[in-house]
Amino acid sequence: RLSVAENKLLPPANSDCAAWKTVGWYWSGSQKMSRSVILNQVPSVVQRLLNREPKKPPTQQALNLSPTSLKLVTLTARTTPTTQSTRTTTRAAVAPTKKAAPAFNSSARIPRILHQAFASEMVYENYLPYINGCMSLNPDWTYYLWRDSDAEALISSAYPEFLAKYKKYSDVLERADSIRYIVLHHFGGIYLDMDVQCVRPFFPALENLNSFLDQERIEQTNILWGWPFGVMNSGMGSAPGHPFFREVIDEMLRESRIGNAFTSTGPTILTQVYKRYTAAKHAVPVTMLEPKVMSPLMDGNKNWRSMCGSLAAAKSKPDSRRSWKERGCIMLESKNWRYDDSDNSTICVHRFLHLGYGSFAAVRKKPFNITARFWPRVRTFKRRGK
Repeated sequence: RLSVAENKLLPPANSDCAAWKTVGWYWSGSQKMSRSVILNQVPSVVQRLLNREPKKPPTQQALNLSPTSLKLVTLTARTTPTTQSTRTTTRAAVAPTKKAAPAFNSSARIPRILHQAFASEMVYENYLPYINGCMSLNPDWTYYLWRDSDAEALISSAYPEFLAKYKKYSDVLERADSIRYIVLHHFGGIYLDMDVQCVRPFFPALENLNSFLDQERIEQTNILWGWPFGVMNSGMGSAPGHPFFREVIDEMLRESRIGNAFTSTGPTILTQVYKRYTAAKHAVPVTMLEPKVMSPLMDGNKNWRSMCGSLAAAKSKPDSRRSWKERGCIMLESKNWRYDDSDNSTICVHRFLHLGYGSFAAVRKKPFNITARFWPRVRTFKRRGK
């Protein structure tokens, strides 16, 4: 157990002490001190922290340090991902501040941060192979888990205007939807639903984009919703501060309907904002991917042939007089009812497990602790001191 003084010298929670290559310490308003100087001046603390030697903690007087004046700076750091099931502590990645979200830099690209969201760290085991696969294919990416408590902490500190709306959401999926837009706007990175399977690394295919949105299979959108296309929020990416995601946040604030995630925070509102944003020819574009890149599958929980029924009457009409559903069914039939359109351009596959819906509760497997299973890879956002 560390003393109070030693706790003040612990590395930042978003760093892996064992992987540090260079550590710098300095006093507020005074000269910097190198690692070698520190090793000579406070060896009992530094050796214990860096070498893990079981020494008796020095007293505050022996250290002659002022906890309020000491700051820690990581000059260079490298974290090697490991899997360790015996550790259960959640790694806090960043302490929220009252600063506004970052301004968008037109030359910025998507940072190597993978975001996923769940109510707590206890995640259904159905998701385990997909989470593990995405981490394995992208080993140099930082992984953030956004629990409900983390989401509320970020919103209250950086998006306080959204806090009341967030607390009003009665559907757990509304909260999960809203935080994904906020973290992409604030930090940037890639967000994926937990039932999305990664089949290739995110980069280099997405490396040169400053943002992207997933698109639902055209046939599925036509048949289910009667739309010409639909934007999916199961996979999205952005550079920090992208104006499109600020538009989505503002639209959620304006939306008076709550209780149904599909319309209040999900594909309906996202597709509406995308149409309006692109029609305005915004100076900062947003890219909508082809469906086969991230959503090449049709939802396997649907009986598509039964939903389409006989297409004889639809085929007798000119295309301009067909409904969107008829067009989607004819398109699907022309593919010999092939439900998987994946090819060499496919990066992810949305599996449509639907475990967030009560009607699918029976297929949920027992939960596992994701922070313990993937320690120290999983990071979370918490208020400092809580």
